[in-house]
Amino acid sequence: MTKKDDVVKVEDDDGKISTAEVELADITHCPTCGAALQKFLIQQNYAIVMCPKEDCGYPFNQEENIDNIAYVDEKDVLEVAQQRLSVQPKKG
Repeated sequence: MTKKDDVVKVEDDDGKISTAEVELADITHCPTCGAALQKFLIQQNYAIVMCPKEDCGYPFNQEENIDNIAYVDEKDVLEVAQQRLSVQPKKG
């Protein structure tokens, strides 16, 4: 899949290329498999938007990934950290 302006080109397993007009920065679901995209923190205030499915390579199967890097406000980082700390571990 490549991006040129707002046109996305997708190559399927047979090598057939189709195009669609989308705004990559605003997508909420993986263009490869359809799963809901998530932000994964890669540095203190930066996250990469990627597919959470282990068998999907999005966005690492893309020519360019710069559109998938997002600034994350410190308030949001702290909120998620507090949620994780408040979860009780499972007893097993």
